[in-house]
Amino acid sequence: IQAVDQVEVARGVSDDMKADLDLHIMKHDNYGKGFIKTCKISPDAYIQIALQLAHYKNQDKFCLTYESSMTRLFRSGRTETVRSCTSEACAFARAVIEKEPKDECKALLKTAVNRHTDLFRESMSGKGNKYYLYFHFL
Repeated sequence: IQAVDQVEVARGVSDDMKADLDLHIMKHDNYGKGFIKTCKISPDAYIQIALQLAHYKNQDKFCLTYESSMTRLFRSGRTETVRSCTSEACAFARAVIEKEPKDECKALLKTAVNRHTDLFRESMSGKGNKYYLYFHFL
């Protein structure tokens, strides 16, 4: 009976959270990954940096964020994490919000994207820090 009660409590919490959710889906077709690639920027890195900017603009703070990557270069590769809230991403977001000159923002975006791409490449080749740190705590 306790398990059933706990499920009902969890359902109530879930219902409350759903009632408090505002979801707006907007179609964006001004440009896509093709355009981003012509700018010599990884579409994935672009989105990760854009998420950092959006969160900073909305919350006025940064949030520790990670993206999963596969160590697919290895047999039975596991997942690794890529931390996308880097100092470079934060510098870009601050520059945009503070309305720094466009050329400076573009340079900071390129730096942030390159950093994210490097981290992703490192994690895919087994040089990430997730398991390194994990095994130090065992």
